[in-house]
Amino acid sequence: MTTMPPEFPDLPTAISAAPERELRRVNRALETLTRATEALIRATDEQQLLNDICRIIVEVGGYVFAWVGYAQHDDERSIWPVARYGAEAGYLAQARIGWGEDERGRGPAGEAIRTGLPQVAYPSDPSFAPWRAAALERGYRVTVALPLRVEGQVIGMINLYAPDPIIPLDPDELSLMANLAQNVAYGIGMQRIQFERRRAERELKESEGRYRSLVELSPDAILVHTQGIIIFSNSAADHLFRATPTMPLVGKRMLDLIQTEDPSDYADLSADEVPAGVVEERLSRLDGSFFVAEVTAAPVVFHGVHARQVVIRDITERKQVQEQLVQTAKLATLGEMAAGMAHELSQPINIIRMAAEGALLMIERGKASQDYQVKQFSLMAGQAGRMAEIIDHIRIFSRKDAGEVTVFDARNSARLAAELMASQMKSAEIDMVVRLPNRPCPVLGRPVQLEQVIINLLANAHDAILAARKAAGRGGPGQVVMEASLLGGSSVRITVADSGTGINPNHLDRIFEPFFTTKEVGSGTGLGLSVSFGIISAMGGRLEARNLRPAGAEFLITLRLAEEINSNSESDAADEADERQAETSSPGHHVLVVDDERHAVDTMTAYLAELGYRVSRARSGNAAFTLFRRDPADIVVTDVRMPDGDGEQLLSRLRQLAPALPVVVVTGHMGATDQFEDDAAAHRLAVLKKPISLATLAETIERLLRKG
Repeated sequence: MTTMPPEFPDLPTAISAAPERELRRVNRALETLTRATEALIRATDEQQLLNDICRIIVEVGGYVFAWVGYAQHDDERSIWPVARYGAEAGYLAQARIGWGEDERGRGPAGEAIRTGLPQVAYPSDPSFAPWRAAALERGYRVTVALPLRVEGQVIGMINLYAPDPIIPLDPDELSLMANLAQNVAYGIGMQRIQFERRRAERELKESEGRYRSLVELSPDAILVHTQGIIIFSNSAADHLFRATPTMPLVGKRMLDLIQTEDPSDYADLSADEVPAGVVEERLSRLDGSFFVAEVTAAPVVFHGVHARQVVIRDITERKQVQEQLVQTAKLATLGEMAAGMAHELSQPINIIRMAAEGALLMIERGKASQDYQVKQFSLMAGQAGRMAEIIDHIRIFSRKDAGEVTVFDARNSARLAAELMASQMKSAEIDMVVRLPNRPCPVLGRPVQLEQVIINLLANAHDAILAARKAAGRGGPGQVVMEASLLGGSSVRITVADSGTGINPNHLDRIFEPFFTTKEVGSGTGLGLSVSFGIISAMGGRLEARNLRPAGAEFLITLRLAEEINSNSESDAADEADERQAETSSPGHHVLVVDDERHAVDTMTAYLAELGYRVSRARSGNAAFTLFRRDPADIVVTDVRMPDGDGEQLLSRLRQLAPALPVVVVTGHMGATDQFEDDAAAHRLAVLKKPISLATLAETIERLLRKG
């Protein structure tokens, strides 16, 4: 067997020097190469190409038999015939040709695959012994094996069998046949590339069809945009954003759908770098209405364009239900705390009444010195302030919390919750221990909601201890421990532990389910822990429960620490304090005081008149408006709930008449603050919550007048 190098003599030189017989064979090989090249151009798939090449080699090239085999990477290293043409007569089945190191792998086909070089063999060669008899029987006198190299790797070979015993085989003919094999290998590579391309196109088309079906059938709104311009919207998106044929979503800017007061938030849905995960956004419909949605986005390729797909889920109704559940649980907690709150308020009222009656008695007997009267009235004013703090705390806690998420100190929520529950614990003879760290614990969320969770846990601990006493049939000591601690500087943990009955182990897995309660019928709503779990989860934290030994239970709140505490309120308070120090009274200004409570009007009128203000008074909103039109005031102080025209109606009418008029609203109504937030001149409006301090009222009037 002869190995032919890939380099061959120059063809024209070889042809000019060749005898006539060799020249005919070379011309025939050249014609074979030409026809094979044409077949390569016409081929539509790999198998057709190989079949045509074998046929051309036999019909044009004058060979007896030709076949193409691919190397198999099995244990036997076999060569699998994939195309054949000519006088084969069962030769391949009998030959069992391979490319391994054994006897059947040392023939021309095996050597061509292993070495990557053309091989020529004759029946007389020792390496051809396994196939000699079968080859001679079929007239095979010369065997040529040409390797097929695709993308640098030999994948198989073309085997040719000639009937003439030419020794040696003409190198020009072999060179042309080697070129043919190279062209065929190139054609195989191109056909495979075309096959993969067609398959990819087919799969892409099928994938796009599935994608479109999924997108169109999705209940969520799906938008695709590039460079902030919407290029696709599904039917759910058209319905959600109330698009119409005359006002479609396609072509709109993503920025037009985002409703925010902070322009920096505009980038959330339209930026090139899309935030990971689900975010909550307030979005605007095409008709101008708003809704709250969960939004997630990801980069996609849409019709060959790099774009971003945005999935939007309307959660307005879900948010309303969640807020209602939170409010219901909050009010239920307040209801359970009513007895304690009554005791907490009765203490300062009792002190005020006793101080007032004592002062009256001393005045009647002429024994009330000026120092004594100042002391008694200061005591009553201090106790009234104490009541105001309690009422204001209850007012804030009981209102619906729709405030913005902010960074706050978790210690404050824990401290306020403990103060609100202190009287209830004390009246039940339960020792409440509070341990808070000295360092701030900044977390992200709503402070009132965290306070609600802690109050609920403290109330449950209170009830658990009472239940334990009832089960034992006797009283006994009870203790609740609330502790906050920092965990490695990355999170804060707040625990509430009690010495009560503990939690049935069978109930631990269900303790946070809605409407599941372990309390007696009529004693619990089953919402407290479920709502608490949702609040803490929304803050990115965990709420867990476990039993203690020998008795009792412990609830653990774990929250991630935020970077810094929002100190706006503190700085605002400091600014106000600085303003107060710098302010002096402005006598001579006209103040209109409006309140249906006669004693309140008399007291405010007398105090403000003493400070040098000219004061007018009215007992209803309509009377105040008539008086203002007749004698305009520089500032108006008004109650909210009044007969014959309330404060809200009065404010609206005054704004139409004098848009820049400063107004002080004095109210005990919980929703008043929210009620007046939409006032167009909010910077000229102040809300004071009853019970008020007359000094605070005077400072507020002076501050608003100075702003004017």
